[in-house]
Amino acid sequence: MNGLIQGSVFALAAIGLSLIFGVVRVPHFAHGESVMLGGMVALTVVTSWGGALLVGIAVGVVAAIAFGCLIQVILYHPLRRRDETNLLICALAVVLIVPAISFKIWGDAPRIIPVDGDRVVEILGARATTMKLVIVGVTLLLTLALMWFVGRTRWGRAMKAMALNQYAARLMGIPTLRYSILAFAIGSALAGLGGALLGTIQPVQVDMGATLVLKSFIIIIFAGMGSIGGAWVGGVLLGLVEAFGGSFLSSAWIDTYSFVFLLAVLLVRPQGLFTLARARD
Repeated sequence: MNGLIQGSVFALAAIGLSLIFGVVRVPHFAHGESVMLGGMVALTVVTSWGGALLVGIAVGVVAAIAFGCLIQVILYHPLRRRDETNLLICALAVVLIVPAISFKIWGDAPRIIPVDGDRVVEILGARATTMKLVIVGVTLLLTLALMWFVGRTRWGRAMKAMALNQYAARLMGIPTLRYSILAFAIGSALAGLGGALLGTIQPVQVDMGATLVLKSFIIIIFAGMGSIGGAWVGGVLLGLVEAFGGSFLSSAWIDTYSFVFLLAVLLVRPQGLFTLARARD
């Protein structure tokens, strides 16, 4: 149960990063900061402003969307024709700047978002709170909704065309900047929602983004770049690996199990569990 719940949060962040990287093709290392902003803003709304939990989560998601779109418009888009090294350095700079500013605003103390009326339920011998079950359900529903959106709508098909070839997409009249912003908005919204939901079950803090974005990259590497369903499966698998490793081996090495699992998958299936060709069909 713990692995499924933790993996659902990983999946939300990884699905958003997979969408952004697949469509825009930028190393968005600051994706973890969208997760952090979603959690910290939701925490502020609920604890400092006295807002309801749903209001806090909504404001956190909006903050993450605004951050992601702003980074795309003022940083990634102007640098799209420059050398890739410049883009990489700027992306890393954002990872350093945003947590430093966030530290001045919120400090470094880990805090949890209070949830009123949360109760424990038992399912097949496993005990979990209702909030944890909500996280699993919301993640699964959003994954299915995003798969439908990308595969069945005009906007989704335009983003798939950009993922295949941005130059050809522009020749076909697709406004690539508009759809790049849309990809960042959706991906950042999922990341912000993941951070806000995570804050209801475990403490959040300003330096949490680095770990989450690293695990998101691990997931989309071994799950297969561009696969939304694969990212969900990969997130759940990674959560289960960490849960079982922490329970039966040692919790001190819990972050190491992710890399061991990644290496094991790539040795057996170098193209990932779900191939990119399958994801684009």
